[in-house]
Amino acid sequence: MEIESLLEEMIRREASDLHLTADAPAFLRTEGMLERQEWISKGVLDAWLSQALPHASERCSGAVDGIDFSLTFHDRRFRGNAFLTEGAMAVALRLLPERIPSLSEIGATSSMEMLTQARQGILLAVGRTGAGKSTTLAALLMALANHRTASGQGLHCITLEDPIEFRYHAEGCLFHQRELGRDFSSFAAAIRDALREDPDVLLISELRDCATIRAALAAAEAGTLVLSTLHARTAAEAPQRLSDFFPAEERSGIRAALASSLEAVLAQRLVPTKTGRRAVFEVLLRTPAVCRMIHDGDDAQLVSAMLAGAREGMTTFAQEGRRLASLGALSRDALPLLEAR
Repeated sequence: MEIESLLEEMIRREASDLHLTADAPAFLRTEGMLERQEWISKGVLDAWLSQALPHASERCSGAVDGIDFSLTFHDRRFRGNAFLTEGAMAVALRLLPERIPSLSEIGATSSMEMLTQARQGILLAVGRTGAGKSTTLAALLMALANHRTASGQGLHCITLEDPIEFRYHAEGCLFHQRELGRDFSSFAAAIRDALREDPDVLLISELRDCATIRAALAAAEAGTLVLSTLHARTAAEAPQRLSDFFPAEERSGIRAALASSLEAVLAQRLVPTKTGRRAVFEVLLRTPAVCRMIHDGDDAQLVSAMLAGAREGMTTFAQEGRRLASLGALSRDALPLLEAR
């Protein structure tokens, strides 16, 4: 089938995304650039969906909202979303890395490596869609597992995902991976249930609504290490983005909970290099000053705290870009992409 050929080409070129629309050309995204491919008829797309994703196809046929799913093809994992556009079916597929990379392989800062010693609180990965937040959390989770195993402690991790993306395994560790719609029906309820299931780490694929955020903060305050993602452009923007989910009268309480439980915010952007794209990170860490600023809603000062917190391991996009450029790991032409807030 034409779509299977496109998937094979996607894997061969390590393209990040494949876009399929009924009775329209397909598009591959490689190194950030869209490339037009062959025409996909409605019959071909419907037949592929019915064969590869029978349950998603049934759900999509009468649905208005998009359907998230995952699939395996030629031993590679894909994350997808099927949706309707002008009444026609369309699918967006993201190719996941062949294996979970290490923190050093994703270009993590030294302070990110230190986060493997964290035992409780909430740790957020933020950035635009497609920036690699899920991969960063996966790398961090495996680093946590390896660190606990090396210290003879082991680790029990519960993941709440929509859909399941990476498959986790580490000697001496226990992973329970749960998928929305199959293993649980509500993130908030699943988080509350997880606290009765003895987790060391709770990974939540995304903080996307008030109930999920409340439950995640409560879990972190209860002593669980919570990892999750959030859509925010920068690390300093994350507290405001979280509080904006809530009505005005609830925001001070949410900020107080976040200030007491936040461990770190890792923001990332993908920037072009001579050999492809790489992630550049900025890091906001828990300090007394940062906690006070979050509690008081003084988000405008968080960037200054990051600039002044280099000794603690904090850095901004601009600082990290200049450091990488000085090492020859990044072209100075990419620096303007990191300097905009």
